[in-house]
Amino acid sequence: MALIIEEINRAHRVHSRYRMEEERATMGRAFNNAVIVEDVHADPVHAEVVRDEDGCYLLRDLQSLNGIRLLRNHRDKSVKPAQVREHLIQSGDEVQIGKSYLRFTDTEESVAAAVPLHSAETVFDRLATPLVAIVLCLLAAAMNLWLAYNSSAMTLEWTQGVEVVTNTIIALLIYAAAWSLIGRVVRHEVHFLAHISIAAFAALIYTLWQWFSTLLDYNFSMSQVLPLLNILALAALIPFVLWCATYLALNITNGWRLAASILIPWGFLGLSAATQIREAAEFSEVPRVSKELKNKDLLWRKPVPLEEFLAEAPALFDIPIKEEDGSSADKSTPEKTSAPAEGEDNSMRETAPAPSTPAADTQGVQRA
Repeated sequence: MALIIEEINRAHRVHSRYRMEEERATMGRAFNNAVIVEDVHADPVHAEVVRDEDGCYLLRDLQSLNGIRLLRNHRDKSVKPAQVREHLIQSGDEVQIGKSYLRFTDTEESVAAAVPLHSAETVFDRLATPLVAIVLCLLAAAMNLWLAYNSSAMTLEWTQGVEVVTNTIIALLIYAAAWSLIGRVVRHEVHFLAHISIAAFAALIYTLWQWFSTLLDYNFSMSQVLPLLNILALAALIPFVLWCATYLALNITNGWRLAASILIPWGFLGLSAATQIREAAEFSEVPRVSKELKNKDLLWRKPVPLEEFLAEAPALFDIPIKEEDGSSADKSTPEKTSAPAEGEDNSMRETAPAPSTPAADTQGVQRA
């Protein structure tokens, strides 16, 4: 029976393996060790593993500066972290030497069955080529430029076109770099070309949908429903992109990957959809009609004649006003002057004398 010594990282991925069949093996930074550890915190000869008469393996600290720390045993959960000077090795033990991690495994321990390759692996391999990544990025940038040109009623300046193309490519590079960094930290795998190809493909699909949605709005005046359709398009596209990114960059199971890819974007998009529905139900003083300007050849339906449109216009804009009960009766009944009561002094109801005019005042002054 031999002992397998593995150097692993914090994510428990194996960097190197050593098969120990002799009676003694040393570990440390020096090149004459059986297990060479590239760690400045490890001594030149840090520890040794020896096999006793019963065939068991014993780990012994060789008076190192930072010692040996027993971390855990992935088979026996009762093992607690502790600083050790001498330890009887059990299959599955993990120890720390300096800042390096070692795992001991018995050769008679069974291993898990092989995991079948996912069907997406072939697609990712084809996307992770420089030619495919460059072509998809250029197509996404060109599609955004074409959409900006068709959406502008004024002449699109060349500086604006350069800005659209530059912003598209920079956004794709930032996205791919962020997920590549996450994958480098978590799985020690980058997949930069695959990330940028997937992002460019998704951007190209969404830009095509935006152009098609403008055609729908132009032909059927769907300004109220179109925001919800955009949310539905994002609800289908974002989970796909997020699933691909998590598959390439994170060490999570298929169930958690699928749940995170669907629930997280759908939660935010659901809030946006609720806001759009509330705004659509509110009254708007301005009629919500299509303002898209396109060529008449793109009109799918027969135009409405002007006379027919003008005949239906009052029904679109006139709002009936309901009068309150009794309001018409109050308006039609003239006000009556109340008669004076008996014994009332009528002298108070005489008409006041008219004020004197400026001409009469002038005559009075001349006479005086």
